[in-house]
Amino acid sequence: MSVEKMKVICVIGSNNDIDRAAQMVVLNGSIHMLNAMSELNNNCLELKASEDNINALQELVDVKPYVSNADFTEDEKIIKSFHEVLDMKQEIVTSYIDPEFDYRGIIEDLKKSYEHVKNTVESIGKLTEEIRLKQIQISNLQYARSDGLDIGSLLKMKHFDFEMMTLTREKYKKLKLNYENIPAVVIHLGVVDDMDVIGVMTPTEFRADAERILTSLNVMKLDIPKGYAGNTENVMKTLGIEINHAKKEIEELKKTAGASENQYRELIRKAYTMLMLERKIEYVKAEMALGKKLFFMFGFIPDGQVEQFKQQLKDSLKDEVIVLTEAVENRKYGHSPPTKLINNILFKPFETLVMMYGIPNYNEKDPTPFFAITYMLLFGAMFGDVGQGFIILIGGLLLKYMMKNDSFGGILSSLGISSIFFGLLYGSVFGNEDIIPHLLISPMENINTMLISAVVLGILLINISYIYSLINLYKRHDLEEGLFGREGLTGFLFFWTIVLLIGDSVLKVFGIPTAVYIVILGALLLIMVVKQPLAHLLQGRKELYEESAGDYYLEAGFGVVETILSVVSNIVSFIRVGAFALNHVGLYIAFATMAEMVSSRAVGVLILILGNILIIGLEGLVVFIQGLRLEYYELFSKYYSGYGIPYKPVQLYGYED
Repeated sequence: MSVEKMKVICVIGSNNDIDRAAQMVVLNGSIHMLNAMSELNNNCLELKASEDNINALQELVDVKPYVSNADFTEDEKIIKSFHEVLDMKQEIVTSYIDPEFDYRGIIEDLKKSYEHVKNTVESIGKLTEEIRLKQIQISNLQYARSDGLDIGSLLKMKHFDFEMMTLTREKYKKLKLNYENIPAVVIHLGVVDDMDVIGVMTPTEFRADAERILTSLNVMKLDIPKGYAGNTENVMKTLGIEINHAKKEIEELKKTAGASENQYRELIRKAYTMLMLERKIEYVKAEMALGKKLFFMFGFIPDGQVEQFKQQLKDSLKDEVIVLTEAVENRKYGHSPPTKLINNILFKPFETLVMMYGIPNYNEKDPTPFFAITYMLLFGAMFGDVGQGFIILIGGLLLKYMMKNDSFGGILSSLGISSIFFGLLYGSVFGNEDIIPHLLISPMENINTMLISAVVLGILLINISYIYSLINLYKRHDLEEGLFGREGLTGFLFFWTIVLLIGDSVLKVFGIPTAVYIVILGALLLIMVVKQPLAHLLQGRKELYEESAGDYYLEAGFGVVETILSVVSNIVSFIRVGAFALNHVGLYIAFATMAEMVSSRAVGVLILILGNILIIGLEGLVVFIQGLRLEYYELFSKYYSGYGIPYKPVQLYGYED
């Protein structure tokens, strides 16, 4: 439930071992690569002068980026052809990986095998392309179908050319206004995706003139079949029959190839696995820098993986290798570290919703646990129902275990449990509050209590958000925002002064005059306005402003207005939690009333069932979105930047290059 600690690792080794080192990175699967030239140019490598490091220090004088000459296009084409012909899935089989593998040798063996199926592959390719073109032609002929055009006769005319085209609505209007200037007959055939489809019949001798005018209208010609007789319907049927024949022919070719070439399947799987490994190796090498004898490689690695990777390198590389590590907190230059979140099985699915807003910064506190707990709390409070929550729970479990969607399946399951819990508190089962007694409160009987409770809940969550913000600002050593900013200590005090002012005005708890609150609020706003010069004075900096004073105070003035509005609106926004809880019951009452109005009991039950389906689908979606809105705009805006870098280690599969 935190951001995993990272270290920067630098590997310096012999150029003879560059492929082996890159392979170790891919197979280890924990290195987030950094560009070595960028790191060296920023002086990120602190190499002490010693006898062990003398060669590396000498190499630093003249290092160059690695330039790859590898081209896997032909290899991919051959392997893809085998997969298609033998109906094989593309799969990486890690048991085929051998540190001593000869990639070129494997590909040469595959090329020899390819000669045996080359003719079959080419035949299948031609038939597949033929099917594709005929499917396009059938799609294009659909537009001429309703007009009953005899497409066969039109295309066989000796002195006329017939074509079908599409053009935009605006261009078609221009075309209609200039019919008399076009030496052709134009037939409007239909509209598709805001484009007009036309048929154009042109005398052969005037074809050039017609082409010039139509080209100026940016028409797009549609491919239609030639050499067929009969009306459009018959031509389409003929094309369909030919497509089916071609598909059967492809199946026969695949069966023949599959029966005779099964001995190559293992070689194909091995070649595909090695191709994927070789591509990743080249990606890793592309991030390296080369000297005359040594390579330099940099990357971020989780703290817990450092020793294991060091040992793997020393065990695997033939020549001497230098491995340096540094805590990212000690880096003065270079790239920001990536963020790898560590969350338990309950909170992990909610990472998806957090990352929809942004990636947590490495120096931020992971918001996922707080987000998960509060989001479940908000959803359950707005959509509390035992029966409907159970349906959402079942849907989440099906999504997670049958459709293998752990993220949204886990989220829905958790929300379903929260809905059931609040349903017990409200005494609601499929909207009915008479089946079981409520354990805490009946929403419709305590409307004011529900709305006030929602505001109190909002104040509590905003309060925790400020605490999160103070922690993050402290971790970033941001004195200006931490002490004097609207999301820092001054903003926190401003928020509580507003809360106490409202509470004292309504409940008269402390009896403090309103004028006192206004003076305190004014003082806090003034501190927020002059936060930058105050922070610079405390830091002993000569310049009080980072830009001109006029621009600074103009921006700060608008910030004051925004601060006042945001604090009040943040609190008021949480009224929607209580409102949706009441709305949930109100919707059921509406459907229950309709069910009672009909004379048939069966129809009444059907209305209740349809009503619950609508409530789960429509209201459930609205509550889901409203919960996100409260999280993103009322809470995240206080403490979460979302400007982090995702942790993407180089792996054999799972991450794109």
